[in-house]
Amino acid sequence: MARATLADARDVTASLVRVLKPQAVIVFGEVGRSGIGQDLDLLILVEDEDAANAQLRPVLRPFFKRIAVDPFLMASSVFRDHFRTGSPFLRTILREGRLLYMENAESTWLKEAREELSAASFLVKGKFWKVACYHYQQAIEKYVKGRLIGKGWELEKVYSLARLLSLAFDYRLKIDLSDEDVVFIDSIYRGRYSGEAGLLPLGEPAEADALRAIAIAERLLS
Repeated sequence: MARATLADARDVTASLVRVLKPQAVIVFGEVGRSGIGQDLDLLILVEDEDAANAQLRPVLRPFFKRIAVDPFLMASSVFRDHFRTGSPFLRTILREGRLLYMENAESTWLKEAREELSAASFLVKGKFWKVACYHYQQAIEKYVKGRLIGKGWELEKVYSLARLLSLAFDYRLKIDLSDEDVVFIDSIYRGRYSGEAGLLPLGEPAEADALRAIAIAERLLS
């Protein structure tokens, strides 16, 4: 039997999405970590576990002839309950796995970007400059990721805005950020912890930095 690969995971996910209409599919285990493994471990989140379970094996049957597939089907409500109680298994999957599909992914990321912007604006009113700058960075990062996902980009654990803008160029996405904006926003991310100055010349973000960040974020998300 052939070893399973990330390409196999994408093929299986495409079939699952067509038939089961899952809310999310995550590949974990060896394939999730390194892109190849003895078997294909998949966490499949659905709204109705019983209905999906009846369709699961027929969908996977053609793949069983070539690779070993180990599906882990779970209702999203059950997933949320177990995750909130601190399930080590699920936390490991989310930490080491790779998200292959999420329902309404683009709109979800863009909604979260707007929420980050609102949170940052609220923090500015309280003069919490450093935390506000961090949330402005998050708003911009999530906005760019949402736009990329809308173009078919497969979500990866990347936080550098410079890296995301390079990907946007590859996907022919127009993102209204200058090189100076990118360097500045990345410096806010790098300096979000105590003792880290990032690239900001005077250490922690101050009022001027927060006002600059809000102007960049509001221009972009508008």
